[in-house]
Amino acid sequence: MAALVSPLVRVERGSLQPKIIGLYQALFKEGATPPENDGFWVEFFLLKANMSVLSVIISSLPPDSLLQSQATTKAIFTRAVRFLGDKNPNAVKNALDTLHILVREVLAKPLTSSDIITVLVGLDQVDREFMEFVARLELLMRRGATPELRSTALHTSLSIVCGAYRTSLINYFLHRDIFPALIQIMYDKHTTKYTFEAFVLLGVLSSYDRMQAYNPYQTRLSDFVDEAVMQKIVVAIGKSCRNAREEYLAVADDSVDQFSFESLLSYTEIARRAKNAFSQQDQESKISKEFAALPPLSATVLLATSNFVHANKFFARVLCETKQMSEETPCGSLISLSSYLLQHQHRSERTAIYARLLMLINRILVEDPSTMGRLVAPECRSSIRICRQRQPVLPRVQGDRLLVEGILDSLIGAIRHNMKRTLDVPMYSLAMGTILRIISQLKRLRVRLTYHWSELWKSIFSFLRFMVSSASHVQSLDGVSELVDDTIRILVLAFSAGESFLSGAADYDDLFYKLVETGDLLTRLSTTYKLPTTHSIGTLVSISEHYRNLIKEKSTMFSSSHLSSEQVSEVIKNGYDTLSISAQQGIDVWDRYRESDERVFLKKAGMTAVHDARELLARQMMPVDMSGNNSSSSSLNGGDATSRDSSTSSSSSNMSNGTSRRGSNGYASGTTSPVSIRSRTNSAGSSVELNGLGRNGHQMAVYANGK
Repeated sequence: MAALVSPLVRVERGSLQPKIIGLYQALFKEGATPPENDGFWVEFFLLKANMSVLSVIISSLPPDSLLQSQATTKAIFTRAVRFLGDKNPNAVKNALDTLHILVREVLAKPLTSSDIITVLVGLDQVDREFMEFVARLELLMRRGATPELRSTALHTSLSIVCGAYRTSLINYFLHRDIFPALIQIMYDKHTTKYTFEAFVLLGVLSSYDRMQAYNPYQTRLSDFVDEAVMQKIVVAIGKSCRNAREEYLAVADDSVDQFSFESLLSYTEIARRAKNAFSQQDQESKISKEFAALPPLSATVLLATSNFVHANKFFARVLCETKQMSEETPCGSLISLSSYLLQHQHRSERTAIYARLLMLINRILVEDPSTMGRLVAPECRSSIRICRQRQPVLPRVQGDRLLVEGILDSLIGAIRHNMKRTLDVPMYSLAMGTILRIISQLKRLRVRLTYHWSELWKSIFSFLRFMVSSASHVQSLDGVSELVDDTIRILVLAFSAGESFLSGAADYDDLFYKLVETGDLLTRLSTTYKLPTTHSIGTLVSISEHYRNLIKEKSTMFSSSHLSSEQVSEVIKNGYDTLSISAQQGIDVWDRYRESDERVFLKKAGMTAVHDARELLARQMMPVDMSGNNSSSSSLNGGDATSRDSSTSSSSSNMSNGTSRRGSNGYASGTTSPVSIRSRTNSAGSSVELNGLGRNGHQMAVYANGK
């Protein structure tokens, strides 16, 4: 009698797998021909897409094999595009996911643009197929059956735009204007949590080829005036900046007084360091690597921010004015992050790129008189956390501050912590140029700023000493002469017009004291860099010689070669009566920011931001719910932004009323809304287009003081 098999014994019956995986394997099997019957494709797109398996299958194919499988890839692409218009939302979702992976993996292959087109649709069908593809994506983003479908369409669009950034396929997103769809996503309360992703996509599109050809998204940004949407964007920017700063604090918390990165381990591991010096070096190396990996990928939003700030002055003003429930405003968070990036920008090229983007944003804000008025406006104050991870640190300031003070602090950090023989001349030129603009704007606005000016003068004179001592290494670098000139102009402007922006006589006296302390530094600087006698440095040299002679006379009176600091201060105060400062004309004149001057950098910044956005998608780390949907954000001019947000984003039908409640910020309640609706018919059906209506700006008030 045969022995019975115990029911407890495991019997292998083969592995089970979703049916869609078997279909993927059959379609991409060597020599396979894609089915032509509609029934197969109906079943194919009704089955839930397995994105990870499809990605592995396509990515494992060598470029030659992928070209040989073009019949399959074309069939999947064209059929999926047709199913984007299906009435079954599940089929639409599966088609979107399939297209997302297919196009992403094909674009990742080392293929030419023509080969990519051949694999996806064929050269003879590319216009028709891709125009229909983009049109259906735009329609889904605006009018998808569910918020999930709309977000998936946005996700797919961003992935394809980033992947196609170096190919001609991105032009189809320029020809088909998806700006209204992106604004609709930010506007609608059901999808406003995807504001960050929509804004990143807008930044990528507005950056593409804008120096060489007309970019419609740049025009859209400059014409847009809807304040409610702008506030959502600003809140998303502020949250992403705070989150990025938290990444720096996770590596090294600088909240402790007298903190420094170099002494971090002495606070926590003194005993272990004494026992094992090698482990200390390993730990320091680990911390350095962690800093070098920052900022996080979400910093990609800074590209869109710089584009919008440059294109739209009203957005720049909203950025300065918007507040939240927390003490730190979004603009305060932006400035705070810039202080961290500028102190660590030497750690990697990527960090330096984002640091420079932030510096350009600050420069643009400072140059415009209206936004500069907001930077010194008391009602725009914010708490601003300045980086204290490297010595020497700035004095800790508690409570709210003027935004311009935070910008100055971040620039001081940039000057102090990046002096090295391989000097980053463009970065220093931008820092000194921005400081010059701030001081000249303070002078014009007659704002007497209560600020630790002594730290600024100390940093500038320290930089000039470095330029003299390291002249053999930096003198041959491009742009050094202009950098020295801007630095000298800052000091000349401070000496000639200090009474108009310094808070009091003590600050003015301290400025002269700092100059006297330098000794013959300015003379050596003039000799080293062969500055002509007509240069602005002549003004500083004459001031220095004036006080040097007075101090020599005073020393003779006291029969001492050295005077105390109190005696020197007394000489400085008494020397004002006999001092004559003749500054050159135009010392506070500067050129406005032009994108063409930053063409090479902006192209590099665009590629960096695109790479980071693509990585966010690949790692499924795209931030959501960043627009402050659950918090109150308001304009500082007294407008009821909370009720305005709730009324404008309650439903898309409310937008068609053509009116928007404005607060008391200069626009009457019940006036025409800056968001208008216009219907148009195209190949994808009827669409709704949101247009910003132009309006006249109004003169900003000039503030008499900075308190």
